[in-house]
Parts: sequence; structure tokens; C-alpha cells
Amino acid sequence: MINKLNIKTISIVVGTRPQIIKSQPVINELKKNGFRVELVNTGQHYDFELSKKIFTDLKILKPSLNLGVGSASQLEQISKIIIKLEKYFKRKKPDLVIVPGDTSSAIAAALATSKCRIALAHLEAGARSNQFYMAEEINRRMIDHSSNLLFAPTKNCLQNLKNELVFGRSFNVGDTMFDLFLSNKIKYKFNSKKNTGKKILVTIHRVENIENEKNLKKICIIINKLAKKYELVFPIHPHTRKKIKRFGLKINAKLIEPVGYFDLMKNLGNSSMVITDSGGLQKEAYWMGKPCITLRESTEWTETIKEKANFLFPLSKSFPFNKIEKILESKIKPKNSLYGDGKASKRIVGILNA
Repeated sequence: MINKLNIKTISIVVGTRPQIIKSQPVINELKKNGFRVELVNTGQHYDFELSKKIFTDLKILKPSLNLGVGSASQLEQISKIIIKLEKYFKRKKPDLVIVPGDTSSAIAAALATSKCRIALAHLEAGARSNQFYMAEEINRRMIDHSSNLLFAPTKNCLQNLKNELVFGRSFNVGDTMFDLFLSNKIKYKFNSKKNTGKKILVTIHRVENIENEKNLKKICIIINKLAKKYELVFPIHPHTRKKIKRFGLKINAKLIEPVGYFDLMKNLGNSSMVITDSGGLQKEAYWMGKPCITLRESTEWTETIKEKANFLFPLSKSFPFNKIEKILESKIKPKNSLYGDGKASKRIVGILNA
């Protein structure tokens, strides 16, 4: 049982922007409480703005190891990470490995940890979209059922874990991304502007949207039509840009390079609405009181749907352009309690100290 382990050394494995963001408050809290923490970067996001600038922005612990897996198919990335992590784990022998999120880096780290017989904790456990064509959905379920400790960010996520009878011990600790958001909200004047004007922030990166020519074409048509009436700002993922070019598509939004955490929050704060397929940005938009359109069939963050702050517009259906003005006028009053109270990281460390 995990509560009989003497946890002193902890490895945290990250590889993408959301994973780094989720981990930052936890790393700080662990270090405050005397744990020896090592951060491993798989290098899944190899672009500077997608990875290194996040480390710089958040003043996060410098990775002790970069696996440098870079761009490749998901299976190639996963296999490379497992092989390299096995060597690292055998050499370092951490007492616990914390895996945040649901990326290729996350599932690879969970498998390597389990096979090396090291205790595993999953950060953001229990999130479910129930869309099994999404690699992330398969990843997060496999990670949860391999974990000794499961840190759920919401009540709904905890209930999902109970429904699935997961092996490990589950806790509703709150969302560590919300910890970070609250700690920087006043300092960096997040949410300083009301929903005025017609500026829309766009992010698109999911495999099912950018690898599928039909879906990506639909997204470009949506953006191009909206761009005739609104100002669209699109920090574009390198892979998304590559696919747009490959499929011979055109996009009329203001394309900018990928941005760090604070620049993204600044763009969000200056926008009146968000259009995205990201999981994290759905929550960040809600916390900042911005309406969000999610180009997916479902979402893990059902709380935002119930609060009428997030609107699912699947690409399998016609895009309802006639609803945009009404959505832009939405008045959203975020309920902090849905994602904790900004003390998720303290609760996690308290559990590890128990």
C-alpha cells in the first residue's frame, strides 16, 4: 500500500505545455515540504514556445533530464520514452513517480513506472470524455487503472473513478491548474477586461481535428467566415500549421507563434470569446469569465457545460453561426468551488506526508 511507503524522492514526468502547467504548483509545494524532486522532460513538445518558454515563464524546476523524443508518431514517441525512462528509473530509483495529464508522455511514463515496480500517482485523474477515438481518453483510463494514488480535480472526476472501481486510492483534491491561475490572477491582472469588442482567441491542436483533412477543412471554413466579422487571434501549433499547408488550406485569422502561459492568459483576458479543442483552455476561459466554443463531440469538463459557459459544437454538425452574437453576450460568473479553492497542491502533499 502507498501509505506504507517512505516517500522521499519523487520524479515528475512531463512533455507538453499542459503537463508543465499542472505540475508547477505541485513541484513548488513538494520542495517546500522537503521532498527531493526531479523533473523529467520527454521533449514531446520540441518547439521553444510550447515547452522551454513555459519553463521560463513559470520559473519551474529545471529538468534534470530531457529525453529528446521530438516529433514522431504516437507509438514511436511512447516506445522511445518507455525505453529511456526504464534506464533513468533503474539509475535513480525514485520512491514515487507523478504523471500529470493524458498525453503520449503520460501513458509512456505510467507504463514504464509500473513495469519498474515504482509507486505511481496520477495528477488530473478521472477526467472522461467517453470518446474512444481520442488517444487521450485511452491514455487517461490506462493511467488511472495503473496508479496507486489518483488525484481527481473535480467531484465528477472522483465519481468516474469510483464507477470504474480503480485499483488505487482516489482523492478529490481540486485542480492544480486552478492553483496556478489563482496565484497569478491579481499579480498579472488576469480577467482585467470585460467581454467587450469582437476579439476571439482560437487554438486548435487535437489529432482528430488536424490529422483529418475533412475536419481541418471545416475548421478553416468556420474561422474564415468568422474572420469577416470578428478579429480572430490564433497562436498556431507547429503541427497544425504543417497540416494546413499540407492539405492546401487557407486561413484568414491573425496567426501568431505559440505563446507561453502568461502571454496566452493575456490574450485570453483581452478576448471576448474562445474557440478551441483544448481541454485546459476550456477551464481557463471559464475561470476568466469568457464564453468558450469547443469544437468536439464531448468534453471532460462537464461543469463548464452545466454553467452555460462552454458550448459544444461538433464538427459532425453544421456550425451555428447565428448563435455567435448571443454567446458573445454571455455573462459568466465562475464558481471557484467547482475546481477547488486553489489549495490542490497542498492537499496532494498532505496525502503524501500522511
